[in-house]
Amino acid sequence: MTASVVTRWGDADLPVELTSFVGRRQEVGAVKRVLSEARVVTLTGVGGVGKTRLAVRVAGELRRAFADGVCFVDLSSVLDPAALESSVAESLRICDQSARGTSEIIAEFLRERQMLLVLDNCEQIADACGVLINAVIREAPRVRVLATSRERLWVTGEYVWRVPSLPVPRAVDAPESERGSSRPAEYPALALFAERAAAVSGVSVVREDWGDVARLCRRLDGLPLAIELAAVQTRMFSPGQLVRRFDDRLGSIGTLDRAAPARHRTLEAAIDWSYELCSPQERLLWARASVFAGRFGLEAAEGVCSGEDLPREQVLEGIVGLVDKSVLVHEEQQGEGQYRLLETLAQYGRDRLRQAGAEEQLVRRHRDWFVQWAEELATRWFSAEQLSCSQRLHREYPNLRAAMEYCLSTPGEEQMGLRFNAALIPYWHTGGQLTEARRWLERALAADEEPTPARVMSLRNLGKICTGQYDFAAAEAALRECGTLARQLQDPFMEACAITSEAGLALVRGDYAAGLAHAESALTIPEYAGRLERVETVSYMAVAHGMLGDYEAALRDYEAAQRCSAESGERYHLSWALQGQICAEFGVGANTAVIEHSREAMRIWREFNDAVGLSPAMTLVLCSTAAMGDFARSAVLVGARERIRRAFGLSFAHKDESAVIEAFVSQMREALGEAPYEAAVARGLSFDLDAALDYALGTEAPPEPATAQEESSPLTARERQVAALVAQGMSNKQIAAELVLSPRTVEGHVEHILTKLGFTSRANIAAWAAQQGN
Repeated sequence: MTASVVTRWGDADLPVELTSFVGRRQEVGAVKRVLSEARVVTLTGVGGVGKTRLAVRVAGELRRAFADGVCFVDLSSVLDPAALESSVAESLRICDQSARGTSEIIAEFLRERQMLLVLDNCEQIADACGVLINAVIREAPRVRVLATSRERLWVTGEYVWRVPSLPVPRAVDAPESERGSSRPAEYPALALFAERAAAVSGVSVVREDWGDVARLCRRLDGLPLAIELAAVQTRMFSPGQLVRRFDDRLGSIGTLDRAAPARHRTLEAAIDWSYELCSPQERLLWARASVFAGRFGLEAAEGVCSGEDLPREQVLEGIVGLVDKSVLVHEEQQGEGQYRLLETLAQYGRDRLRQAGAEEQLVRRHRDWFVQWAEELATRWFSAEQLSCSQRLHREYPNLRAAMEYCLSTPGEEQMGLRFNAALIPYWHTGGQLTEARRWLERALAADEEPTPARVMSLRNLGKICTGQYDFAAAEAALRECGTLARQLQDPFMEACAITSEAGLALVRGDYAAGLAHAESALTIPEYAGRLERVETVSYMAVAHGMLGDYEAALRDYEAAQRCSAESGERYHLSWALQGQICAEFGVGANTAVIEHSREAMRIWREFNDAVGLSPAMTLVLCSTAAMGDFARSAVLVGARERIRRAFGLSFAHKDESAVIEAFVSQMREALGEAPYEAAVARGLSFDLDAALDYALGTEAPPEPATAQEESSPLTARERQVAALVAQGMSNKQIAAELVLSPRTVEGHVEHILTKLGFTSRANIAAWAAQQGN
């Protein structure tokens, strides 16, 4: 998860993979052509054959062909259907605020989109993936799915593409190769070995070595991962030595499953070989790092993987060694170095950990470290580190999810599960994944009913989550039990927290007087009134006063929130206090101030990825713009607001927000006329997330003048695109693959071009396109 909501789907970074892309160019084109016809394509094959890399390359080349871009979902650490749906929703950045099923929310979110959804490593939850994919293709006709799995998914209309190993010289062809063929690039496996050897060890394969390289690649069955691991060893051994050592390795692997397919055994032997060439500390680190779910940082590696046999100060050295050996992949995430094991290597490490009888110990150590880490971040939430804490929680969520699953599925760990849930409220609210949050909280509360502070906090969190989902009955029940238990435990601070949450519930229900009364009651408790957390209560008071039309009181509340913010450095709740002042300003017609302060709040919510806050702020900007008589701009803002709401899956708005928009929309329609109003709204809807937010903030770039070609051309943008490809000599089938359309659709575009331009042949189109500068 990035730190900003404005990343366009088409520009989202796809993952970096270890394996090189030598020899896959033709396959990329072939898979693109298949995707132009099939709604679902599953890349299958053994581990290490390059399924993920092929999917990433195809997705990268197709991202511009899909109006809403590409979404990549890594499922390597996902083990249950609920986590699958949550992972997809999070990757799509859906702000899941309803109580509906997540699969239904995902399908609705994708219904109007043209997007490529890439699901990587589906095999461990193949059935659940099949159910979700069927729901998506049934509800979202313009979405296509590219999946990777070791087995087919058995979904409707699935096209299975078996990813082959890289071509190697056959044994009967070996003599020419072994004499030192001058054209080794004809065999991608050999080219890959040479490329990686040069990259990792600076070794250039000379003519005399090509025969040994060919023999080695044959023994490795052309598997890209196995070839790369072998190439790393050219730092120590010549290709001839590598062949002999691997032959010895294959002859001594009696522990391997002889019934397994040959390529599975070959890959296991290659990985086993690489493992044995690691130092003892690197082997320990490899095995222990397998407990991480996806990426991890140096601090986490030191905390989880170190011990008497692997001192903390040696962990970095081990990481460097494993990166050098191409076992760990190094990536940059939010300016910090992160590491991860490829799925196949992680499975191998986990097997080693299990064989050593250390798996349970390391899984528990992983859990303990992340519980402590989350609790520490929770204590820093009301501080200047607030945004950093939010970003780090998003980045580490796969590990947090794995640790929480351990707590709630292991007997005796239930109380730790409650502690964990209690610490994650910053993530639940700024992450927007309310459905998953509720599921974790309800599981944890059902598993342990002991009256503890962790239960009080978890009940409070559940109440806030249910409030955000508009499930008022469930919210009331949770907050009622929370307050009762806090009083039983004689914990006035938590009692005040419960009362504050009741204030938030009242505000969402539209009972502003009750919300104000609850907030004032919470601040009468000394143990709470002096704490930094009071800024949340003050922000609720500002909203209540603002909605009640008390401008002076709302302003006082906002100033009080500013003092809290200056004292602590927090900004998230300050933005909600500002929202209260904005409501009051709107009530007295201070439209210039409304726009200025709404934009200030939007900038904060933009940093925190809080789409729930963006919606009412945009509402006030567009209504104040309309109140000032700029109906053309406010109509565009109607579309831009809807664009952002759709982008984040916001399915409903507060009744007061909807009512005020409807009143101004009537004015816009009357002032502009029906057709101009609809055109302005359509313009706002056509924005991407960057453009929609920039327009609301008033920072949009000035419109570019239409080119002479666009002004004079009778063709649509898509037809001009097709004409340009016709001019390049492409057939309809090739154009369909390039633009991810069906050949019939392309045929229709070509017919329209011929008709509009009065031409009779494709040659005429090519000449016209050249004239137009295409």
